[in-house]
Amino acid sequence: MKDRDVKRLVTWLLGGVTIIFLISGFGITAPDLVTPLTLGVFHKSFSYQLHTYLWGPFLILLLLHIYLAQKKIPAIKST
Repeated sequence: MKDRDVKRLVTWLLGGVTIIFLISGFGITAPDLVTPLTLGVFHKSFSYQLHTYLWGPFLILLLLHIYLAQKKIPAIKST
């Protein structure tokens, strides 16, 4: 895998984890709104459990994303 592919993968994974992190956070504070919108998947207890366990992967992906952003990856030259 090239550096560019790794950077793109980490970016997409961080975006997905961030969205799930936000939805689970809203599921804790506003379960009456989130539970019907997610068809019952993100009820309050599941949201709390998911939000609690998701901070580790979120932090690792965030630090990896910051590290990869500091590396110089040459731009693609269009021909």
